[in-house]
Amino acid sequence: MRPATPADRDFVERTYFDTQRWLIEELFGWRGDEVERAKFAEFYNEAETRIIVQDGNDAGWITVERDQRSIRLESIYIVATRQRRGIGTLLTRKIMEDAAAAKLPVTLSTAKINPARHLYERLGFVTVGEDRYKVYMELGPTRP
Repeated sequence: MRPATPADRDFVERTYFDTQRWLIEELFGWRGDEVERAKFAEFYNEAETRIIVQDGNDAGWITVERDQRSIRLESIYIVATRQRRGIGTLLTRKIMEDAAAAKLPVTLSTAKINPARHLYERLGFVTVGEDRYKVYMELGPTRP
């Protein structure tokens, strides 16, 4: 992985919309490119984002935010042609290992209809809350 830079913005945005447009349409309906890009800009945190590189090519991006209380998996998006190859699992397990070493929980949220939810459940995350669209999940600091 390498730190994201302003030059990565097009790749990051394209990967997000290529992989998440269906989910946005299902939950909210497509509100137009301008609206969706503005919503994306509200949550994108370049400073905490890393570009995932596989075989010399950009394969996706991940945003992890850390503080004294937890490690938060904020975003993980893998380009469509590289999905289902274990990249997300490998990266999530690495975050879990880092959190266990620091004795911190890992937190995340995901859309209820996002298939990635099953990955997180399989890795031991439990639902600690939910709202209309999302589940909020956590893996405690004592879990492997």
